[in-house]
Amino acid sequence: MPIHDPLIHPALLDPRQWGEVNLYEPTISIEREPLGAPEQQAPDRHFDLTHLSLDLHFDDEQETASGTATVTLRPLADGFTHFELDAAELDVTAVRLITAGEKGAGESDEGQSSLAFETFQEKLAIELPRDYSRDETLTVEIAYSCRPRKGLYFIKPDDKYPEKPRQIWSQGQTEDAHWWFPCSDLPQQKMTTEMIATVRSNFFALSNGRLVSVTENAEQRTKTYHWRQDEPHPAYLVTVVVGEYERVQDHYDGLPVDYYVYRDQQAAGERLFARTPQMIEFFSRLYGHPYPYPKYAQILVSDFLFGAMENTSATTMTDRVLLDEQAAAELSYEDIVAHELAHHWWGDLVTCKHWSQIWLNESFATYSEYLWREYSCGEDEARFTLFQDFLTYLREDTSSHRRPIVHHGYFFSEELMDRHAYEKGACVLHMLRYALGDDGFFRSLAHYLNKFRFGVAETNDFKVAIEEATGKNLYWFFDQWIYKAGYPELEVGYEWTRDQKMLRLSVRQVQQEDKYTSVFRFPVEIEIAVAKQGSDEPERMSYRVDVGKVEQDFYFPCASKPRMVIFDKGHRVFKLMRFPKSAQELGFQLIHDEDVIGRMRAARELGAFKGDDTVNTLHAVVVGGDFPAVRMAAAISLGEIGTDGAREALIEAYRYAGNHPQVRRGIAWAMGNSRDESAVDFLREILEGDEAYFVSVAAVRALANIGSDKARDVIHSQLARSSWQEVIRASIFHGFAIAKDKRVVDLAIEHSRYGEHPAVRVAAIGCLGAAGKELHKDQADEKVVDHLIELLKDKAIRARVAAVKALGQVGNKRALKPLREAQYRECLDQLKSALRDAIRTLEAREKTAG
Repeated sequence: MPIHDPLIHPALLDPRQWGEVNLYEPTISIEREPLGAPEQQAPDRHFDLTHLSLDLHFDDEQETASGTATVTLRPLADGFTHFELDAAELDVTAVRLITAGEKGAGESDEGQSSLAFETFQEKLAIELPRDYSRDETLTVEIAYSCRPRKGLYFIKPDDKYPEKPRQIWSQGQTEDAHWWFPCSDLPQQKMTTEMIATVRSNFFALSNGRLVSVTENAEQRTKTYHWRQDEPHPAYLVTVVVGEYERVQDHYDGLPVDYYVYRDQQAAGERLFARTPQMIEFFSRLYGHPYPYPKYAQILVSDFLFGAMENTSATTMTDRVLLDEQAAAELSYEDIVAHELAHHWWGDLVTCKHWSQIWLNESFATYSEYLWREYSCGEDEARFTLFQDFLTYLREDTSSHRRPIVHHGYFFSEELMDRHAYEKGACVLHMLRYALGDDGFFRSLAHYLNKFRFGVAETNDFKVAIEEATGKNLYWFFDQWIYKAGYPELEVGYEWTRDQKMLRLSVRQVQQEDKYTSVFRFPVEIEIAVAKQGSDEPERMSYRVDVGKVEQDFYFPCASKPRMVIFDKGHRVFKLMRFPKSAQELGFQLIHDEDVIGRMRAARELGAFKGDDTVNTLHAVVVGGDFPAVRMAAAISLGEIGTDGAREALIEAYRYAGNHPQVRRGIAWAMGNSRDESAVDFLREILEGDEAYFVSVAAVRALANIGSDKARDVIHSQLARSSWQEVIRASIFHGFAIAKDKRVVDLAIEHSRYGEHPAVRVAAIGCLGAAGKELHKDQADEKVVDHLIELLKDKAIRARVAAVKALGQVGNKRALKPLREAQYRECLDQLKSALRDAIRTLEAREKTAG
């Protein structure tokens, strides 16, 4: 059991992460799954695929693509007689050798010849007419058609969703590109590309690189867009998006910067992308390498499987990030815009050599969100956001799995796209920045990017680049933070002695050591503040020390009793910590700590003191002018204190919260700790009068936690309320799921049917999983299981994933057969992974029962 750190609280998560989280379970409980996946390594390469040209006709009615793929390659060894390309469910009709010649010598006179080939489940094997040497170049044309089940998606309206746009879009990461074109579907294989896309005349087609030409065929009512990218990139970054769009033109220093948005949501699209040129300038300067491609485009799509994808020079982004005016007042998706743009350095310019190294793409792009926020919004906002990243990672670490950041064990490569690769890695980079200093850190990044530009790299390459740029050997840093798992769990305390005028600070690491976790070494800043005569401001003394043992004591001169002792000033080390302090010191820290996370910690730790003085102190913070996250932390502590005085302080504070929805969210959450009917009345008032969507979400979750009949009646009254992305209606089912309310089964079934808003459907399906688990105890879950089994064949991918997870949660062995049947039917990694987990869970329960 990890130590209890009151700073680690689920209500402090980004509200977009609240969905399946129990916001009223602040104590961390460990429910990790063991790691048991086979080790995967990068396969051998037998050739360099240097260029790929796709000449395809896209038929949105038949949901097909057909045409040719032309590959140019060079053998890596002599005696090259045959080769394989990755290709899944492609109907290959002909393979022809176009040219073959010496490297750099132009085309030979071999002309065109048909080649023998065989198609396997996910491979295309091609025989060559003779042996080729490694100084020769071959160009091979493959004629084929496909109706892909993944990699390329056809979106169209139907009777349940008549407003859905007609679109075609690709999504190649991790290894889905070969489901719509033959290629070497590996991140280590980079090539230049061309996309010649023929589409309906009213459609636009976007792809990588520069637009060479657009031609129209009036007779066939088609347009052909020819795009070419001369900078090499891997197959997973090859993109095509087809649909009807409004083009918004922007630029940065002569670079075309275009946004492709929906005609009826142009204002929201422009608002989302408006600061892109500033970001390009910022990252180019910060990373010591100019933006490396001939354009930058961002395009919206419907039903996207993820948030966005950094396809080289042409990012694809879900239209779920479009905000109405009220949502725009509460949150911003600039983080996603910054993340995908940053990938054009981290992942596109330099690509991870193998999926086990994916942190070199994702952690750096996630940390780029922090860097942009630090630049554009200030240090407090950036620090709090990075702290939320740690909370997001911590939730996965404690409730799902723990692994090193670089980890070769997985069943499906997409499983590595987790919170360890994104959020934890970003936190680790922040610690690396502190260890190196800003100058050393950013010089190292620039050296790495310039050294491996347009190539591939692995973690040791980055470590060596740091050594080359700074002279520092950070083996210890990479060993503990990259190649091992976990984080420090610290017990800290201090003792001041009057006679010696000395302060002894003790640090003990109490995390459990195992195969992946050990004692951590890290630099940390200690601040000691003492009273300063004639001033309200204290005298501050700072020391930087290195922690690296299970137990250590540090001694500092201190002439008088300290008013405040800060361990890890600036919150640079991501950790759990117990550091007992008096109410008086915490009150002083709440005002005088210069770091926003330190003031949040003081506000949270004051919640352990229940007296009126503490209530008054916290109330003053909630209504005061501090950073909103500090005020929110104080409100959470008032909610946990739970006295009548604390509740009255919260109600009064709400009137003073003004235009800070973050603070009002904290107050709404806090009222959910009360079992008093007046709390229900107050939360109803919030729901009826507060326009902020996520404040209402917090109020709904608070009412679900209260759980009385009166509270449920208020919740039900919100089912007809519309909101951005239906976050309020979805939160109703999130709340019922956490409460495991068996009485909402019929309601959840009704709202999980095809035709409901996708977010509501997923939440309602999750609710059925939680409710069904409770019903299973009474053998009364047949209705739930029948409905979830039906959803295994639903048209919507997100609904099928949710249904698989719900069936695993319900635990009824009758679901085993349909889940196993779905294993043979499904091809998407996220579904296959979910199916494997659900089946393994049910088989274990069946074995235990037997």
